[in-house]
This record gives sequence, C-alpha cells and structure tokens, in this order.
Amino acid sequence: MLVRLFRAFAVVVLVSFAFVGIVEPASAQFRGGPAGFLDRLFGIERPPPQDIPQSEFGGRRAVPGQRIPRPDQPRKKRPAAPAEPVYPALEIQPKNPDAKKVLVVGDFVAGGLAWGLDQAFAEEPRLAVIDRSDGPSGFVRDDHFDWAGKISEVLVAEKPDMVVVLLGTNDRQQIKTKDGRFAPRSDEWQKAYQQRVERFLLALQTYGKPVYWVGVPPMRSKDASADMAFLNTLFKGRVEAVGGRFIDVWDGFADENGKFVARGPDIEGQTRTLRGSDGINFTKSGRRKLAFFVERDIRQDSGFGLPMSSVTPTNPNATMEIGPDGKERQVGPVISLTDPEPGADGKLIGATDQATPGPAADSDQYKLTVEGKSPAAQPGRIDDFAWKPPHADDESAEAPGSIVDGIVILPAPTAGVPELGPALR
Repeated sequence: MLVRLFRAFAVVVLVSFAFVGIVEPASAQFRGGPAGFLDRLFGIERPPPQDIPQSEFGGRRAVPGQRIPRPDQPRKKRPAAPAEPVYPALEIQPKNPDAKKVLVVGDFVAGGLAWGLDQAFAEEPRLAVIDRSDGPSGFVRDDHFDWAGKISEVLVAEKPDMVVVLLGTNDRQQIKTKDGRFAPRSDEWQKAYQQRVERFLLALQTYGKPVYWVGVPPMRSKDASADMAFLNTLFKGRVEAVGGRFIDVWDGFADENGKFVARGPDIEGQTRTLRGSDGINFTKSGRRKLAFFVERDIRQDSGFGLPMSSVTPTNPNATMEIGPDGKERQVGPVISLTDPEPGADGKLIGATDQATPGPAADSDQYKLTVEGKSPAAQPGRIDDFAWKPPHADDESAEAPGSIVDGIVILPAPTAGVPELGPALR
C-alpha cells in the first residue's frame, strides 16, 4: 500500500516539474535574462540574450516595456524681442536772463513732469523750467513737507511766471491730525485733506499767476487707480473754483476702458513703453508725453516757442487734442453743410412767417415730382428708347415695297409664277 502511495506521489511531482519546466524557458526568453533554477536542475542550456534589434534607419528599435534614452539635444532658444530704441534726450540750451519761469511743485511724479517740460522747452531760450518737487511729499505727510504752509515761501523765492502742480500719488495712507489718525477716504480723512488742499490753493490764488494742476495718472493696481480717480475729482472742482486750470491726463495713459496701460503711443505716435515695471513711475517717453499735455497750454498762454502743432486751427473755437493713436487732431464745433452762409439773410431758419417757394408748374421738377411725368429724352442719349432704323429717311424713297416697324418688305419674285404676275402688276 505504501509503495503505491509513494509511486503516485512521485508521478505527481514529476508531472509538476515537467509543466514548470515548459513554462520557465518561455518566460526566461521573454525576459532575456539568465537561466532559472529548473534550467540548471535539468541541465537545459539557454543561448545568450540577443542584442536589441536595430531599426532600418540605424536607430534602436523600441522593445515592449523598455524605454530608450533619447540623445541630448540642445534646446532651441527663442529669439529675443528687439530692444526698444533709447529715447533721444535733448541738450538744454542756455536761457535768456529775462526768460519766463515755469515752476513745477509736487511729488516724484512731478519730478518726472519737470524733466519732460525741460525737454519740451530745451531749445526755447525764453522759457525756463524750475523743478522744486519733493519725491516722498504730499498733502498727507505734512510732517515731511508741509506744502500748504511752505508754498508761499517757494513762490517768493523763485518768483515764477506760472506754476505747475502734480500731487497725490503718495497720499494713499492715513492722515494725522490733532484729533487722531484716520483711514484713507474716510469722512474725517476727506475733511482734513480738503482743508490742506484749499490752503495750498489759497496761497497760489493770492500769488496771482497762472496755475496748471495736472491730474494724477492711472496706476497698475486697481485699488490705486480708484484712489487716483477719487483724488482727481476732489482736485478738479477746487482748482477751477479759484481760477486755476485742471489738466486731465488720464486718457493719455489708459485704454479705451480707462484702465492702466504700460505701453502706448508717444508724442510722435510711436508705440513705446510709457510706465515703469512697478506700474507707477514713468519712462523717459512717458515723462515727455506727460509734459505734452501741460506744454500745450503753456505755449498757448505764453505765445512762446515753436508752434505746438503742425495743424493750424482755422476756427477760433477749434482745439487740438491727441487721439488714442497718439496723433494730433483738430476738434471744433459741428457745422451743418446745408446751412446758409452767415449774414446771407436776416431771417431765422425755420421761422413760421417764411414762405418757402415751390417749383414752377412748368418745370421738369414739378412735372416729375407732382405730375409723375418724366422729362423727354434727348435724341441720341442713352435713355432715348425710340426705335428708328439707320438711314430710314434716305432710303424710303428708293426702296421698293413698304416699311413696317422698320422692316423693309420686298415684293415677292414673279418670274416663276405666271398667274401672280398680273395681280402684282
């Protein structure tokens, strides 16, 4: 009994080894590695793994489950953007001893404006620009520089013929008064801020020279732009109330939606970078464009320097402005092309007592519009549709037969038809 069981167990083991031996070589070949345990046990020798097959183009052909490393290839460098040409700054020419003085006061943006005005009047000896700006100053930090209290001293010292103001960029902060500190644009902040602006303007009004207050431009930050727009509203009404001129430069540095743009047309219409990388400061091209808006009014009021524009306004009510493309254009009142010449008639247009003469009854206009009769066509004109054969008058006497609607009807031949001859004769 035990012998039978041992023999059955041996048969099962041998069959199992045979089955595993059949499967193992296939998997070893698939792996391409060395022989396994059963191969060594039963003495089966395996050929060495073959090299990776080559493709027909000389490269290595991919084997399933294996990644072929790619040779290192140099990365293609993107072509660098062409550098923007450097703004050609002009050399400031000497000024006359009696040159009119243009005083610029304000913060760091006003300093850039003063540089732009200096470039604008670089070759004009009768206009001199004086820069008295203070970079970190404003109406809020009167502990640093009190513009409302010291502007009178600056005016007496410089004796300018006109004053240019640009303030507000540094005023997005708490204001300190004897009653405490107040957040920007709060009711207390607005009250204290307006008082300082009004004191500043009162000193300028007392001095009695033309004042050009330049509005603050938009900023990259949306919150900062909103605050700048608020300050412009506050400045504009108070400047105009004391006889000053408020110059709005917002559209010159914004898109069609009034939002900040870093690049745009310069004073020559060329697209340049106008603002700094911080979205606050100005490049040289931007400073020159900022000064353009003030230069226009200064030249117009003083009458000095070269003509501001190559386009000469022919209408006294016309003005010059810079369009979105950066080019100058003349803007004037709308004039109807159908209105009569001024002074041609003393009667008002549209008066009820005026009798408007109508067309004469025998005129072509009356016949066409009232009676519905079109004018007679001129002979030989393109709208002359009357049928008349060529040379009809000349040939009518000589041509035999008759003419019907321009068609000549000839008599039928009678030579071959004897019975028709007497009838036709």
